[in-house]
Amino acid sequence: MIRTYNEREDKKKLLTFIKKSGVEDNVGSLDELTSKSNRLLLYECNGLRGYSYASISPNEEESITEIITYVEPKYRLKGIGTALYKEIEKLVSETKPDFLCTYIGIESGNPVGFAKKMGYEKWWGSPELVYTGGYFPKTDIEFVKYEDQFFKRFVKVVQDSYYDLHRKNDLKPYITSEKTVKQYKLNNKDKIYLILDNDQIVASVTTGEGEVDNLMVAPRYQGKGYGRKALQFGINKMLNEGYKDIRICFVEGNDNAKKLYISLGFKPLHYTQVYRKFL
Repeated sequence: MIRTYNEREDKKKLLTFIKKSGVEDNVGSLDELTSKSNRLLLYECNGLRGYSYASISPNEEESITEIITYVEPKYRLKGIGTALYKEIEKLVSETKPDFLCTYIGIESGNPVGFAKKMGYEKWWGSPELVYTGGYFPKTDIEFVKYEDQFFKRFVKVVQDSYYDLHRKNDLKPYITSEKTVKQYKLNNKDKIYLILDNDQIVASVTTGEGEVDNLMVAPRYQGKGYGRKALQFGINKMLNEGYKDIRICFVEGNDNAKKLYISLGFKPLHYTQVYRKFL
């Protein structure tokens, strides 16, 4: 009943199953799922009932394999999820990752109990908030678009801003490398705006598609209102672009960030927990 996904025979069937299950937002497109999966298993018994896939999460210091298991709601608590999970864990353990992880949307049937049953423990969490309010007063602070001449200084701000939080949550590498900054912090560099103090970067904010990303304040400038001004600037920018709902995520335990977001009118939307398991 458990078998390996076959692109030619199963693509249409799995796509229909994902759409019917209403988990497209979590999975993304089927092409994305299959391209990033190094293992994809299906559970079929009088029709497709569930799937499980594993993918390598990039990390410069550790080998991490993410596993996601999904079973159609009316077929849960029948051992299908357990059977799928155990089979895929057996397969990925052959690659000897440092540990396994799984992302859990708490609103999605709250599968924390299943994760714990499979031997996982809480690693870190990421609340997502949404802002649906209006414009903020225009700030008198000047914002400058990011240019490559700022790269070295930008990397330093990333490293200094995230080090303590990464270490607290054991998110490696604690000191973000230039390669990682280029890949994840500068992948939308036309939408990065900086506050400068002479030749020093004070703060940075990235405006995405209705999402505030990488809101940072250099440690020596924290507590002086720059984060608030940068966030208000980013919100106004996206309101001008026509976005009505503006989202922001943060790593659980960043209490100062949470207080700032709530004070500006952000409300809870989703909460994702990440669990991990050492083999």
